[in-house]
Amino acid sequence: MYNLKSMLQYTKVLNVLYVEDDSILLESTKKVFVNYFKNVDTAPDGQVGLNLYDNYHKKNGSYYDLVITDINMPNMDGMAMSEEILKRNDIQAIIITTAHNEVQKLQEAIDIGVSGFVTKPIKHEKLNNVLYKISRTINDHLFVESHITKIEDLNIKHEEQNKELKAKNEELKKSLRMLDTAINKNQIIQSENKIKVIETEIKDREQKLEQIKSLIEDDLYELKEVLSEIDVIVIEVINNVDEINIDSLNELTLLFTKYASVLSYYTIFDELSVAMADFSITLKENPLPDDSEYIKNIFMLLETFMYVLYKWHTDLSSGDENKINSLDASIINDINTITNMWTQKEEEVNEDLDDIFDF
Repeated sequence: MYNLKSMLQYTKVLNVLYVEDDSILLESTKKVFVNYFKNVDTAPDGQVGLNLYDNYHKKNGSYYDLVITDINMPNMDGMAMSEEILKRNDIQAIIITTAHNEVQKLQEAIDIGVSGFVTKPIKHEKLNNVLYKISRTINDHLFVESHITKIEDLNIKHEEQNKELKAKNEELKKSLRMLDTAINKNQIIQSENKIKVIETEIKDREQKLEQIKSLIEDDLYELKEVLSEIDVIVIEVINNVDEINIDSLNELTLLFTKYASVLSYYTIFDELSVAMADFSITLKENPLPDDSEYIKNIFMLLETFMYVLYKWHTDLSSGDENKINSLDASIINDINTITNMWTQKEEEVNEDLDDIFDF
């Protein structure tokens, strides 16, 4: 079952082609789709739709993220258009809208590789369920593709930077050999120390770059998923503060523990992982305050904290080593503030709490 907020985080980045020969249905459904998707182009039949599909690729260098089409249309029906599209792009996500009595055509659509179906008349609940599943799959594919590209770019960049550092190291070694007979012992020692410092910097930097690469390849997607689940629980509590589900609080504790566990694999995030782990222990060992308004303030601060973590994930995705730890102090400070509120240590809560809400 879809969650509307979760669905929108996947659909809002998608460019869509919608093909339907019923002009009234086309316009009414488009009004719904523009609230879901980044961009919606429409066509009245399969031939126009195929032309739009080809022109979009020529203009943007990429295909539509999703195609939604009726089956029975003049000039070229939805099946023929879908078959032509899949010849051009065999991983294209396509949703067919169809009447209940078109069983034979549904089987044909399955055979050529259509992603999903919505029966007419189109009902929002069924449409949203299909969109949630397919848009999430599309986002997973886009996420993997973008990060493969970033990793390749990072590898090239890091290789060039390491070459520069190693070249400087070789220059220092060469200078040391040339000056060996002409300078005093103290100067030799200073040069050797500089070499050791540079070698240590190279080693430390290589280890850091390796951790960044490993995080992007292996664990960043899992961190994003955990954060998304935490965000859903936080919003649920804010909207139902008088009927808090104890199971939701237990799940929140487990999610922060899982988040801290993933971070603990990377020494560059030692302080963050410890702060996250301590916070999960606070959630587990300390009951919430009795005042519902106070609880709501805590979870509003948690929602703001989620925003900081989403921004941090963007910095992680960039692979830029200068950004990786830039928000550490801010994140740890926010964790301490929320911890003090949770344990009702109001005298220790950051005096600039209002500034955090205005972040």
